[in-house]
Amino acid sequence: MFKSKYSVPKNIDKRISALKLKISSSNTYIDFLKKYNVVVFDNEANIDYCIDCEGESLPLEVILGFSKEDREDLLATNDGYLNRIPEDYFAVATLNYGDLLCLSPNGEVYYWDHEVNDLYFDMSVKGGYLEQNTNLKFVANSFDAFLSMIIKSEVEDDYDPDEDEYNNPNIPFPDETLGFWLVYPKVFFGLPKNMIAIYLKKLAISEKGREVLAKFKEEALL
Repeated sequence: MFKSKYSVPKNIDKRISALKLKISSSNTYIDFLKKYNVVVFDNEANIDYCIDCEGESLPLEVILGFSKEDREDLLATNDGYLNRIPEDYFAVATLNYGDLLCLSPNGEVYYWDHEVNDLYFDMSVKGGYLEQNTNLKFVANSFDAFLSMIIKSEVEDDYDPDEDEYNNPNIPFPDETLGFWLVYPKVFFGLPKNMIAIYLKKLAISEKGREVLAKFKEEALL
């Protein structure tokens, strides 16, 4: 099931020591890093690689490793989520289009849901944040136990492209909605794959949309 995107670095022991993991509680994860480097779950047509978390099927994206691409890299991802995931927790995988799996100090795996556990601005206080929800959902007792939970899951394709204008590939996006992707182009490619295919077609049929496509190409995302 697992296939490395890159070869394991020759200085892997030095890189692992820089992660400041507790060896006794993280040894199964460390063993994985020594054998694999970045596992990308390229979901097949109508098939996702998923885990179950409290009855919810969550599609996996990437088991992080050492990479020049920030979205695949352990250090870059954990730096980017500093103070957003609980202290002493360590992000080890991405899943469900914007969420994380985190290793606890005891070596257990927990689910960090960005809609539940992220920091949010407190609109009533200038520069303030709402109190962070650090109650992450439990996934597995160990990293190995998490790996054993991964299954292939068939995705029901009941999508009707004409059900609304926003998802109709023959109707362009309103120009005023496209500014966000010009500023944050990588966010676009975190969308579900069937949605990306439709949205690329929608972008191609308007001048502003083609500007966004040019930005994607400039950033080597297309």
